Amino acid sequence: MERHAEPIGVKLKALLVAWITLVFGTSALLVLFSPLHFTPYSPQVLVNFFRTIWEVADEVGPVVKLTLILLFTLLVGTSEKLLKPRIANAYAARALVAVLATVTVLGALPAAYSRGFGIGLTETRFDERTLWLYLLGAVLSGVAYQYSLQKQREQL
Repeated sequence: MERHAEPIGVKLKALLVAWITLVFGTSALLVLFSPLHFTPYSPQVLVNFFRTIWEVADEVGPVVKLTLILLFTLLVGTSEKLLKPRIANAYAARALVAVLATVTVLGALPAAYSRGFGIGLTETRFDERTLWLYLLGAVLSGVAYQYSLQKQREQL
């Protein structure tokens, strides 16, 4: 039986889902659970919640956003070449890759390029108040990537 190559759009869509989850999901976690204070924009709780998430995500610099997704893409591609994880292990592998990408960006990206993220948000490279939120956001991003990829492959 001949195996056809997977369309590039499948992985690109999954990467977009991962990126959105990483940027906006982490922003939501920061708004919900961070000890940092964010300026309220509206007296309506729900409007304020979504607007604050948007503002936090928007404040993250473009260098951070691009570095995160490029590093994630590189690590996912490398892990797919080296390992062929089964579905159950694929979720854990993608979560681990996303955590590795996030920790690398938190630790290596110069402060001048880290606007709104890590050291650019808290003035501390690995701030104990927010690190767990970044890691949780990364795990969710890796899981979202694998889920999106799996669902799209089922539709082929």
